[in-house]
Amino acid sequence: MKVALAPIYVDYYESIVPGLLKSKELLVQKVKEAIGDEHHISVLDKIKDQKSAQSARKRLQRDNPDCLLVLPLVASFSAITDELVKGWTKPLILFSALIEREIPKSLSMVKVVAQSQSFGAQAIANGWMRSGVKFHALHQIAGSPEGTATLKRLLQTIQASLQLSQLRLGLIGDVFEGMTDVVLNERDFRTRTGAQVIRIPLKQVHAMMAGLSSQELTRLEKKLRKTFVFGRFSGVELDYSLRAALAIQRLVQENELDCAAFNSHDAGGLKSKKLGLMCALGVTLATSNGCPVSEVGDLCTAFGLWLGRRLAGASFYTELDSACISAHEWLLLNSGEYDLAWMRDRNKPKLVRNTNFAGVNGRGASVCAPLCTGPATIINFTPTPSGKKQYRIQFCEGTIAEPWHPEIGVGNALFQVQGDARAMYEEWLAAGPVHHSATCPGHLAKELQWFCQLQDWTCLQIGR
Repeated sequence: MKVALAPIYVDYYESIVPGLLKSKELLVQKVKEAIGDEHHISVLDKIKDQKSAQSARKRLQRDNPDCLLVLPLVASFSAITDELVKGWTKPLILFSALIEREIPKSLSMVKVVAQSQSFGAQAIANGWMRSGVKFHALHQIAGSPEGTATLKRLLQTIQASLQLSQLRLGLIGDVFEGMTDVVLNERDFRTRTGAQVIRIPLKQVHAMMAGLSSQELTRLEKKLRKTFVFGRFSGVELDYSLRAALAIQRLVQENELDCAAFNSHDAGGLKSKKLGLMCALGVTLATSNGCPVSEVGDLCTAFGLWLGRRLAGASFYTELDSACISAHEWLLLNSGEYDLAWMRDRNKPKLVRNTNFAGVNGRGASVCAPLCTGPATIINFTPTPSGKKQYRIQFCEGTIAEPWHPEIGVGNALFQVQGDARAMYEEWLAAGPVHHSATCPGHLAKELQWFCQLQDWTCLQIGR
């Protein structure tokens, strides 16, 4: 992204604090370094009054950055920052620089004034609030590991929000008939977000599969055997699984898809001799290569997978098995899809026959492996046409536990929650989720709240 950094400085306090300006230049450098090399940074001249704020605003209009970060260096006057952001409609960050995490035992007025940028930020926030300006507030130590990580997470979320307008979602096949909960109205979604749904009939998958050479299949199999322990497959079953996997990857590349929803259950899927099995291997490889894919034509969850992977680096297509819930755990599983980015260390995943569904050419190759242990978030995305806002992200934070169930034959995990797991599931259910979700590493509450704020969507945390 193009990020503009606007330092706000008034000389009102220089008579109280000698050498004030020099110390504040160091603060600007720390924030600049925290933003990092992954974004293009332009640092505006220090904004000292309304006239310089007007000049800075003209430069912003000229340079057209994607995001503006306002950094008060001392307690400044809100009229200056009110002037700066007039007409600004893009993401706006107010960085309030914290100095210490403990209140010092001894203080002087000189020291308090020298570090007045943090409480001066309140005046800026009040001016923006009165004007209806939307912004994100961060109160962090500039240059600290936590402060840098938080700023990077916010910028990453802003970047994902901006990318939504250019998102290309593939629908490979049709939506599973009767599953109205997975339907995403394509026209509404494009009108409201700019994202485009690319429809790809399964006959294109059939044609791509038929045109593959034996050499291409052999290369893929050799590559997969380095990653997976292979189970037993019939010759036809393995051949068609490999063909479908290569076809899905090529269609993703040719159509420049960011995420997709496949439907192995389509008329041209399980019952068709041209495909005739579950395509969990192809879904897994596409997801692991950066284009997360859901099943049954579920575009809602395809988007959830994309967002979760964009924010956290991995996304596991999830069904929440509510038939078995312990006091503190939910059971997460699916129909054989996986994301290799979330594989446990020292664990070689198995490639086995799909344990859920069979087609005319067999069951198809599916992944059986646990998820990495540690903090995790389940993300559920749905339209809410009768609500106050058009879309909602519902989520729950928890922890992936060590135990899992290899006998199920698919990727699965025990998701530990804080509190009564059954009561929390009732809360989850009562909200009306889509029956698939995306499970992602890390606790993502802040990122999801930021994203929904940027998009003006509802954000609902379960078990808060």
